[in-house]
Amino acid sequence: MVWPRRVAPGLLLCCLLLTGCGGGDDGGEQAASTTVTTAAPTSATEAPSTSGEPTTTTAGFAGIVIEATVTGSRVETAERRVRVDRGEKVRIRVEADRNEEVHLHGYDLSRDVAPGRPAVLDFTADAPGIFEVELERAHLRLFEIQVQ
Repeated sequence: MVWPRRVAPGLLLCCLLLTGCGGGDDGGEQAASTTVTTAAPTSATEAPSTSGEPTTTTAGFAGIVIEATVTGSRVETAERRVRVDRGEKVRIRVEADRNEEVHLHGYDLSRDVAPGRPAVLDFTADAPGIFEVELERAHLRLFEIQVQ
């Protein structure tokens, strides 16, 4: 039966996403929890776009997926600093309640985000160091990526 083989990876991914969500508050305006998942290639028909338009799925993506949600000045993400190995494929997916620009410093990658239109940045972590991901105009840090 083909159906369970297609549904099982999706259910596993949903469970990982749900268990990765949590809350923490260090007393500041910016609170953090984080969702970091490792996505494996699937047989889904939707693959990452090469037209410059971000894709909002992990289908067909093999690598680390880091997600963040911004509501007001509150940031929800799994970790404040995500460690990845050099050469690893990374996808950053950010949802926000405003029109903004998500910027990955050091790699000089940016994408627009708007309500209902997440920003997705795909890249290969080939430069070692610690790099900030922020909402550019608001100067709101979402998290850092440490490439080792």
